[in-house]
Amino acid sequence: ILKKSQLFVIIALVATLVTSCKCDDAAAPEVLTPYKTVLERTIMIDVVNMGSALNSVYLDLIPDSLGRANYAHALLSNTRYLSDDLGYFYVESLSGYCILDAAVPSIEGQYRLDQTTPDGQYYVRDMIDVAHYRGHGWVNYDFSNPDTQELEKKLGFISSIPSAMWYIGSGYYASELEGKPGMNETARNDFEYHGFVHTMAQGMAGVSAAYANDPEFVLGAYRTMVHHINFDAHGSGYFFVNNLQGLVIAHGATPSLEGQNLIDYQDANGNFVLQMFIDKVTTVGAGFVDYYWLNPADQQIESKRAYVEKIEGTDMFVGSGFYHVVQ
Repeated sequence: ILKKSQLFVIIALVATLVTSCKCDDAAAPEVLTPYKTVLERTIMIDVVNMGSALNSVYLDLIPDSLGRANYAHALLSNTRYLSDDLGYFYVESLSGYCILDAAVPSIEGQYRLDQTTPDGQYYVRDMIDVAHYRGHGWVNYDFSNPDTQELEKKLGFISSIPSAMWYIGSGYYASELEGKPGMNETARNDFEYHGFVHTMAQGMAGVSAAYANDPEFVLGAYRTMVHHINFDAHGSGYFFVNNLQGLVIAHGATPSLEGQNLIDYQDANGNFVLQMFIDKVTTVGAGFVDYYWLNPADQQIESKRAYVEKIEGTDMFVGSGFYHVVQ
């Protein structure tokens, strides 16, 4: 027979176990990534991607400086990765000349090595040092926000373009962070991949328009850019380009698919993947599509979510996506 004191101990232990089980079963609080972190990652990847795009085309297709400057304008002048005309790019030479500034075209061609901020910071020299010695990195400085015409704190990310001895950059103003909530994993991935693809779609549209009389060059430029951009350590961060008939124009992970028509390709769940892409871009212009595809990181067929966007002025679209585990 249990003593009263022993019974109390048993009851207390049972209560503790029940409480512990309830805690384990309770949903864990949702983890939110600060908007600042998401924005900075988006900027870094976009800048490196577009720098790689320029560098690869310069190495393979355009040897002269004037031709390279023209291509940079075609790719970047009307390209933005954020709404409200934010998220623009600039390209400058390591010798201090502005090649392109999508927000302030009036400074293009100017010698800017001696430009300073109101507090005397030689910010262009700081950018050149980052590009020359480190290849890429962040630079903090004060700059006039073209949207508000006010002087603000700015954080810019720089990446070198070795073949031209130039660098590409972009950044954000402190005011852009105001009132922006954190994001869960799904929202973060959607925000980032929307930005990556939207940037590339606009850039490719600019190239197509600027070189409309040379479709072979456009095709070569698309393939060269796509083949040399990868923004994931495991090889799954790549772009693909298809036309509206299902033909693979360029593929960053599997170039051997180029020239094949995948209009009737079905994934593991029987989805006609290319038809889903085409339906998305022809009905709403751009959007997310969920399907199954080979993951180059582990060579397994896995669930994938891609953002696809029509390349304006062409019969093509570009996309990229991320692999995820379906719960």
